[in-house]
Amino acid sequence: MKEKLTKFFKTLEYKVKELYKKILEKFIYFIKKENYTKTKLLLVAIISGLMAIICEYTIFRKTHPAFISKNRIMLVSIIFMFIGIHFVFKLSKMYEFIHKHRYKIACAFLLFVMIFKYSGSSIINFHEFTAIQPHSDDSRYHTLLGKARTIRTDEWATSTIYILSQSKTEEPFEYFANVLRGTETDMFTVANSPVKDILMLGRPFQIGFMLFGNDVGLSFYWNIRLVAMLLSSYELCLILTKRNKKVSLCGMLVITFSSAVQWWYCMDTLLWGQIAIVLIDKFMNTDKKINKYLCAIGVLISGLSYIFVFYPAWQLPFGYVFLALIIFLLFKNIKYGKYRFNKHDILVILITVVCLGLLLLRWYSLSGDTLIAEMSTDYPGERNEVGGGALNLYSYFYNIFFSFEDFPSPCEYSSMLSLYPIPLILGLIYVIRNKKDLHFWIPMLIVGMFLTVWCVWGFPPLLAKITKMSMSTAGRTSIPLGTVCIYLLIYLIGNFEKEDKLLNKKLTYVLSIVATIYIIYRAIKTLGFVPDFSFYLDRYKLLLGGEIFLALIFGILNINNEKIRNYTLYGLIGVSLMSGLAVNPVIRTTDILYTKPIAKKMQEIKKEDPEAIWVVNEKNGGWYINDYALANGVRVLNSTQLYPNIELFKNLLGNKAEEYKQIYNRYAHINLEISDKTTNVELLYADHISIQLNYNDLSKINVKYILSKEEFSQDSFFDNFEKIYNEDGMCIYKVMEGIE
Repeated sequence: MKEKLTKFFKTLEYKVKELYKKILEKFIYFIKKENYTKTKLLLVAIISGLMAIICEYTIFRKTHPAFISKNRIMLVSIIFMFIGIHFVFKLSKMYEFIHKHRYKIACAFLLFVMIFKYSGSSIINFHEFTAIQPHSDDSRYHTLLGKARTIRTDEWATSTIYILSQSKTEEPFEYFANVLRGTETDMFTVANSPVKDILMLGRPFQIGFMLFGNDVGLSFYWNIRLVAMLLSSYELCLILTKRNKKVSLCGMLVITFSSAVQWWYCMDTLLWGQIAIVLIDKFMNTDKKINKYLCAIGVLISGLSYIFVFYPAWQLPFGYVFLALIIFLLFKNIKYGKYRFNKHDILVILITVVCLGLLLLRWYSLSGDTLIAEMSTDYPGERNEVGGGALNLYSYFYNIFFSFEDFPSPCEYSSMLSLYPIPLILGLIYVIRNKKDLHFWIPMLIVGMFLTVWCVWGFPPLLAKITKMSMSTAGRTSIPLGTVCIYLLIYLIGNFEKEDKLLNKKLTYVLSIVATIYIIYRAIKTLGFVPDFSFYLDRYKLLLGGEIFLALIFGILNINNEKIRNYTLYGLIGVSLMSGLAVNPVIRTTDILYTKPIAKKMQEIKKEDPEAIWVVNEKNGGWYINDYALANGVRVLNSTQLYPNIELFKNLLGNKAEEYKQIYNRYAHINLEISDKTTNVELLYADHISIQLNYNDLSKINVKYILSKEEFSQDSFFDNFEKIYNEDGMCIYKVMEGIE
């Protein structure tokens, strides 16, 4: 009996082991990539959905307590699914598929966000920050993911509003509209808004507003710039790395998600310059005439778009960068390639230049007065810089924290993830030791040194004027300089060969520590120039940032080691995503601007009295409300003054207009307070004016309606106005006829 039991248990043990072995083999076979693909994709979808629901009821209930969002659950599910498929497919095949179908994937992404009306604007601040009727609240007035950035008033309170207001005028998308500033205003040149004109060839991403309306138009406009930045950066890096996809992917993400690009949001100057460079290279490397024509049209659009940015502070320094890249392309494709200019190509180039000239001539014929008015302002037209003292050359060290912990001025202190000055120094060492690829290194190192001198020390006034760098600041120029460093780094990593010489490995240990300490020192010192900012780099940030950049710098100094080089690429990708991925929120629709009760009331009055002039009475600094009214298509006299409204101030100030010209002759946000005191104008900041307006002067400027967050009931002049709306902290007054 005992022997039978022993035999039974041994048999059972054997069978259990065999069963375990078979289950383990099947499990290993199952989890092995590219086995049971359909089943695993289904599991990934189910798990992703469940995890998204769990996150919604736990994490997002704390960070976004206002509502449960189906849209957020869907978006988070997609994020989890993207992460999950990395465990289903081989990464090499997966990313090869993405590379091959990148333009189809981009189109599918754009279609998706347009259908659901997603964008990254911070216009939600009109509810969360300005508290315009805070009790008229529902899920349309909140972010889905991320945090609305109050500091980015140039986006949510100005440029986006100008664009959206164009569809709300009596004649939508006019070149000159009378809504902004309450008077005829050039909406194309300075307001950067869509208009019905052939010049929209230079603003192709805004055409969606005219085709699809504001909700879908904003979604398209916001996301097409992100997609274009990703693709143009990738294509340019493919050129620089001789089609090295892994390094190009890294370069694409480092450029696109650098703090400067995301806080200033996909800078059009950088974007269109990169597109032009890619198309010029394509033009020189294709034999098909149809492709050459398409490239020429693309270069025409890119050149026009670059010019229409109309912001010399970036256009000029970036222009030097792209000039260096064009020189590189000419040597690459002519001296070291097979391209030769022929009659056909010269004719195509000449036609492109002529078309560009004709379009610019039309632009000047329409906007010449605007350009003169803008360049004649005391701010920013009188800018006459000499450079030097850039505070954001090393700010990439602490930019990685901007998305997660508030900083007083993240836009001004943002930079490219350049690791400046390491790429410049390594480039010089590489050239000296290897004497290779000089057609790239010489022009790029020259422009890098040129911009370095401007940013760090500055130029003599005469040289600044000759080079036109006087129209840019050191802080703005540090962004193009950082971009140069990224190009240098990507080129170096993508083209480094085993036989190439760089640095002795033992030396890199010391140099990594020294470079990291130096970068930390410079970052701390530049923050110290502004005492209110010096608190930002506490011990935790210094320790974490130091460890991150020590590892990155060590990897960069050892790129001759293939294993270290790969880890460095992954590190750069991780740090770039940390720097920029979470900067902008995800919102849905533009309802915040049009569905609040005050907005509906303004639209109702506008329908009955479309030509009426409004002012916004706001003495506590809330100029944002002025532009909120503007979004609804009413004529707001004190909306942001893109260029001086000279007639307004002449009417208000009379004989004193010339005396006060230096105050109002500028781009400015305008606070206006109606009172019984003498009308006066005060300059608060370089771009901010305060007007104290005597109620008797309202007739001088033909004001009919007043939007206000304060009631006039306690003021002696209340009887001069009729209150026609009062709800949840917002009032509308009608100016009584006969007021003098």
